[in-house]
Amino acid sequence: MTAITFTDIPVSEIDLSDTGFRITSPCHDIEHLSASISQYGIMVAPRVVYGQNKYIVVSGFRRIEAARYAGLSRITCRVMPAEETLDAAMAAVTENAFSRELTPAELIRATALLLRFMDPESIARNATSIFNRPLNTGYINTLARIHAMPDSVFDLLDQGKISIKACKTLVSMDAETRTEFLHLFSLIKVSSGIQMEIIAWAKEICALEKISLATLIQQSPLGDSESDGSGVAGSGLGHRDMSALGKQFKAFLVQRRFPALTAAKKQAREHINALELDSGLQLAVPENFEGLVYIIQMEFKNVDEFKTRLNRLAELAKNHDFKSLVDRKV
Repeated sequence: MTAITFTDIPVSEIDLSDTGFRITSPCHDIEHLSASISQYGIMVAPRVVYGQNKYIVVSGFRRIEAARYAGLSRITCRVMPAEETLDAAMAAVTENAFSRELTPAELIRATALLLRFMDPESIARNATSIFNRPLNTGYINTLARIHAMPDSVFDLLDQGKISIKACKTLVSMDAETRTEFLHLFSLIKVSSGIQMEIIAWAKEICALEKISLATLIQQSPLGDSESDGSGVAGSGLGHRDMSALGKQFKAFLVQRRFPALTAAKKQAREHINALELDSGLQLAVPENFEGLVYIIQMEFKNVDEFKTRLNRLAELAKNHDFKSLVDRKV
């Protein structure tokens, strides 16, 4: 077991610029933590390694940053020997993984850190005791490939704008397309499942129409003919709701990829609107017209209202728009 000593260290001797063991994302909001440290001190001592006349942080970056912000000149740290780099790497992961679930970005950073000292098979064998969860070698290799992507992917992961599953799909693409997809997901926010749909539909549209992803994005609701020349990022979308933009972009892709289905849905809506149904009746068509079962939802408050709804349903059977909608060939 690695020998650890508790040592009172000058904060000025701790090198925060060396982030070799850091797996958490940088956090600039340390005022509250700083105030807590000023009043109560540091509850859990940060872990550092000593070498080359300086201390390198293993875990506790935010605590040390907050202590420095609070004006503390010295703090107590757990000091590890500099030669124990593997133990330090494992400690950097376990101290976070066993206190809470690692975020996707942290999981990727942690895996890349351990791969500097261990092979994927060794990590997989010890994953439960290091990550507090099982990992197989295939997944570990996938995380390593994602780690090699541009740094912007970590910002998107931290913001919940892209999932590991989506990243796994992007790593197999050429660099230009991958960069465009990362840019796209920086503009919108959708669920992991919709991210996968967007990737698949966008690729299909670009292949069918022989256009680039950048062109497709520019033609979408995300594009802006008055862009300042910096691309979509400079189109003034920052003030708009990213979830709403995601829905708009998905709808754009569906219409572009499935024009016949989009036209059929539009026609169905027109037929339903023409029926002028009472507020207590709602008609739903089969999802994507892939079946023959329609659903009518009826609401009523009393028997008289129930009878009124039934009479209205009977009238529908004679309505031309209703027949056109329901009596179709699949």
